[in-house]
Amino acid sequence: LLDVRPQVEVDICRLPHALHIPLKHLQRRDAESLKLLGEAIRKGKQGTQEGAALPIYVICKLGNDSQKAVKILQSLTAVQELESLTVQDVVGGLMAWAARIDETFPQY
Repeated sequence: LLDVRPQVEVDICRLPHALHIPLKHLQRRDAESLKLLGEAIRKGKQGTQEGAALPIYVICKLGNDSQKAVKILQSLTAVQELESLTVQDVVGGLMAWAARIDETFPQY
């Protein structure tokens, strides 16, 4: 799970185990952020079948930034680990998730 919200929003609430890389870091192809993403992908692939596609779900507050992030991730060739991934956004973002799945999750 990749959270692309700005840090100020992540400070309000976050999902456990989500990797936080702000959209603006992806947009500028920030080397440190891409390294973190690559490491998380390698860790996620451990124990999976060779060549199996690993899903990455991208989330933001309402679903708009996650759509942008998916397009960026699909266009990246610098991160070799992205080659065998399925990338998709969580439609409606955290607010939809909170409304449908976990009503106790903070809505801001």
